[in-house]
Amino acid sequence: MGDLVSVGILGILTIIFIVITISLIVLTIVFGIIRAVKKKFKKTFVTLLIVMILFGVVDFFMISNLIDNFNKMGKQEIDKVILSDNPIKQLFMSDEEKIEIISDNIIKSIKTKDYETIKNIFSKDTIENVQNLDEGINELINISNEGIINVESKMNGSETHWDNGEHSKTYRFSCDLTTNTKEYSIGFIYDYENPFNNRTLGINRMIIIDENKNTIVLIENSNEN
Repeated sequence: MGDLVSVGILGILTIIFIVITISLIVLTIVFGIIRAVKKKFKKTFVTLLIVMILFGVVDFFMISNLIDNFNKMGKQEIDKVILSDNPIKQLFMSDEEKIEIISDNIIKSIKTKDYETIKNIFSKDTIENVQNLDEGINELINISNEGIINVESKMNGSETHWDNGEHSKTYRFSCDLTTNTKEYSIGFIYDYENPFNNRTLGINRMIIIDENKNTIVLIENSNEN
C-alpha cells in the first residue's frame, strides 16, 4: 500500500506540473504573438520561454520516474498470483473481484480433468509437503467426471500480515458445486501475495464436503508460513 500511495502522490504531482507546463506554453505563444505583432513584452516572453523550458525538463524527469515506479510495481507481481496481464489493473481490483477470478481459474482447471493442470493450482510448498495431494486431485477429477453444471463462489474472509512495510495476503473462500449427480462444497485457503515466501502462492488448504456435510478429503499444508 505504501508503494501505491507514493506512486499516487507522484502521479498527482506529475499531472499538476504538466498542467502548469501546458499553461506556460499557451502564455508563451500568446506573448510571442504579441511581441511579434506589437513589439511589446519582450522580457515577459523570454521569461515565460525560459520557465516553460525548465518546467518541460522537470516534466520529462517526473514522467520518467513515474514510469519507472509503475514498472517496479509490475515486477513486484512475482510475489502475487497473476490475475491480469496489466499489473496496474490488478492492483486496483477489489478482494471480491480477485476471488471471482481465482475461483473461475480453479474451476476451469478442474474441468480439464488433467492431473498436472489441477496440480498447478496448489502452491509449490503444498505440492512438495502434502502427502495426500494425489487423493485430493483425483477427487477433483472424479467430481469433474460427474459433469459440473453450476458453481457458486463466495468469499469467507481474508488475512493480511505486515512485517517491515511488506505484507502477505491470504484469502478464504468456497465454491458450491452442483454436478449431474451430487452437490459439493469445496473450501480453500489461498495465498494471493507473499513477499516473504512466494512458494506458498496458490492453494494451501482444500476441503471437499459432500451434500450430507461429510468430509471427503482434506488437503492441508502444515508448513505454510
